[in-house]
Amino acid sequence: MAALATTLAALLAAVNVTWSAANSVATGDQDDPAVAMNRYGRVATVWEDDRDATDPANNNHSDIYLREFQDGTPVFEKKLSAGGTSGTNWTHLNPDVGLDDDGNAVVVWAEDADGNAYFNISYRVVSPTGTVLASGQANANAAGNQIVPKVAVDPDGTPADSSATAFTVVWEDVQGTAYTIRAAGFTTKTTKAYEVAASQTTGNHHRPDVAVSAAGDATVVWEQDADGNGDADIGLVRLAKTNGAVLLSRRTANLDLTGQQRRPAVAENFAGDFIVAWQAGATGVWARSFAATAAPLHTEVAATTATNATAPTAGLDDQADAVVGWTIGGVDGWVRGLNPTGTTTGRLPAQTFTQVTTGRQDQLAVAVSPWSEVTAAYTDDSDGNTWDQVMLGVGAANNDQGLRIRPEDRR
Repeated sequence: MAALATTLAALLAAVNVTWSAANSVATGDQDDPAVAMNRYGRVATVWEDDRDATDPANNNHSDIYLREFQDGTPVFEKKLSAGGTSGTNWTHLNPDVGLDDDGNAVVVWAEDADGNAYFNISYRVVSPTGTVLASGQANANAAGNQIVPKVAVDPDGTPADSSATAFTVVWEDVQGTAYTIRAAGFTTKTTKAYEVAASQTTGNHHRPDVAVSAAGDATVVWEQDADGNGDADIGLVRLAKTNGAVLLSRRTANLDLTGQQRRPAVAENFAGDFIVAWQAGATGVWARSFAATAAPLHTEVAATTATNATAPTAGLDDQADAVVGWTIGGVDGWVRGLNPTGTTTGRLPAQTFTQVTTGRQDQLAVAVSPWSEVTAAYTDDSDGNTWDQVMLGVGAANNDQGLRIRPEDRR
């Protein structure tokens, strides 16, 4: 009976998801999606788009596209990158997106416009109607390589001006053999308040992620190896919105320091509660929730113990209920819900979270609204032809009853 109840709950949760192609043009190859959602039913998704590709394994001349939806209905689609130098293998890679509650989106990506294989971090601020309000480069120093950027947006803007879009960008900064994590904070769409090293400057550090609460301070996580011994843990720090000062001393988010802890994801709600998820070697995907003060709410718990679970992703609502996602063996996307205590009762049951399971579905990204609505994007190759497109799912909620939020209930 218990097994039947669990199966029924999973079916109820999944049946409310509405799937559609995020990209309106299916020609070529679309990869590496990211997704964000605000409290008013606005969803933004970005991806690498190589619609003139002749080889799906080659990402030369890939551009960055943004498409936004309101309550599941497309609003606009826009190419944000500007191509590159003719005759070179220019690329735009690894996009990420954040949304504020006014519907302004901030998109970042790693850009190599001249094809020299050295990247910088570009950003665009885009209005709810698709107008580019600001553009620039997050990193001040163009020397070396700047890669794998992430962005988080202050949900209610700057306190003195709620219409001023505020955001934090993090990236992996490669200078020779030294790898550090840097962060740049913007208090308006054109005002860069700081750029600092988020990680320690000793050892090597990789794959950052960032989340921002309504206070505007940035919670940053990354693969940390400060002592350079080759064993990675999950670094954690909080930086002040105004100047990048360290508000929460650098520490590890994970308790178990054995083995390799990789690919962290962080999500934060309006009040500043947050969750960190990561890939723990071959023991699955684990997570740990924290209060706004950064006090742990529970010990680390397994979202899944599948040995081939990779690439965690996470979202958090205003009740501090979380959704953690992952990819199994590179071919299926999964999610499950967690309470602030790390338990699962009443939350979204563990299940595949893709439109189909035929073929390959990977690069899953999830986002959760303050009302516990769940949206997801992933890369799909269900027909096995090696050409991908990005699928978007909306309409789920982080509960075990399949309940949904009506648009009129959000306002």
